[in-house]
Amino acid sequence: MNILNYVKRLKLEISYLPEPAQQTKTVNHSVGMPIHDAIELPDVVKDTYAVLLVSSPTCHPCHEALAEFLKENRSLQIPFVCLAEADQADYFEKFRADYSKWAEIVPVKEAVLKRLGITRFPTFFVIDPKGVIQREFLLVHFLVKYVEQIRVSLETGGKDGQ
Repeated sequence: MNILNYVKRLKLEISYLPEPAQQTKTVNHSVGMPIHDAIELPDVVKDTYAVLLVSSPTCHPCHEALAEFLKENRSLQIPFVCLAEADQADYFEKFRADYSKWAEIVPVKEAVLKRLGITRFPTFFVIDPKGVIQREFLLVHFLVKYVEQIRVSLETGGKDGQ
């Protein structure tokens, strides 16, 4: 329990750190890659900016990140899908049963995760209307800021959301 409290405090402290002035390289080699090259997505996230959470059913932080994002997305209302590692069918089915009423859960094999360059869970991707991965995030706080920037840009006439 002490460890969980420590991790929560650490996450909070990290959220107060200033964002880097300019990112010099992408976090993940799949940034810039069309997601459709790796997986077929449901219609809810096609032809629009959307968020994908890549998670593992056995990853406790994934459960926390999913719950936190779902809470934030009540106001954002951005299309969203959770891509869940499905090689261990029993764990995947339990994960799907637990969350499918709040989010679409798409099974993903480990080979696809490797192709996407996923090295840690949870990982959030923001995709553009063409399905190209624009950014990767590990923390919901920074993801939400980025999504809000996209929304403002689109509302003010920005064409690419950036």
